[in-house]
Amino acid sequence: NIDSFFFLGDNIYGDTPSGLPWKLKSSYELQKKAIPSWIQSVDLYSIWDDHDYGKNNAGADYEFKQKAEELYLNFWNVPMDDVRRSRPGIYYASVKLINNKKVLIVGLDTRYFRSDIQRVKGVHLPNLEPSATILGAEQWDWLKMTLNIDHDLLILASSIQVIPTEHRFEKWSNIPAERDKLIKLLANHSVPTLIISGDRHRGGIYQYKNVLEVTSSSLNRNSSQNVETDTLLLGQTYTQNNFGLLTIDNDSLAVELIDKHNNTLESASISF
Repeated sequence: NIDSFFFLGDNIYGDTPSGLPWKLKSSYELQKKAIPSWIQSVDLYSIWDDHDYGKNNAGADYEFKQKAEELYLNFWNVPMDDVRRSRPGIYYASVKLINNKKVLIVGLDTRYFRSDIQRVKGVHLPNLEPSATILGAEQWDWLKMTLNIDHDLLILASSIQVIPTEHRFEKWSNIPAERDKLIKLLANHSVPTLIISGDRHRGGIYQYKNVLEVTSSSLNRNSSQNVETDTLLLGQTYTQNNFGLLTIDNDSLAVELIDKHNNTLESASISF
């Protein structure tokens, strides 16, 4: 009985070591058959991550990114007059009225413009170059302008985690200056803010000052049982299949991480 559903990236596994986009096309064809019909009856939102971008851990230098974007936009039935059809990147914003609250939903593109991140023995190293970026200049300008839209609640979607800093995988802190820039922007935002993220095959809820982040991952590809924590983690992380549930009423936003047996693993709330 949900009103909306957000796919947070890695919505298919269409990447190849070469980056050739042939598997993206066949993976989308399979996914079209796999998505249940009830999903089509609710508001759908989506962003992408590396596995539906076309190459594992890829960023701005991925040579087939324009073809990947075309396949993505077609699969998600993005209208031909949508701005995403006329400019690089799949980032976008939408305002949804929920219980008389104006909810600004922002989907970021953390792939198309992202600078290179080196990986050594499975550890993603920080890129300290002054020009290194995740969003790119145009998307940054767009984001700052978009946050001026009148709204009561901000839900910001990032495929990779923003708040956590201590694990070895992809995250915003791989480019520390970019993370600091985004965290300061959101912490100083006058409206209640929630980040939603995926990617990790591990779920958890994190907090930095007045900003919450819920990572719900994954729906059907659970991870190993290794314990993982973080200074900014609330509670613990969970490797079983899970999803996030957001419930908005007149006074607050309730955030829950739920497993496939409908058990609430972790929860938090934001008051308006």
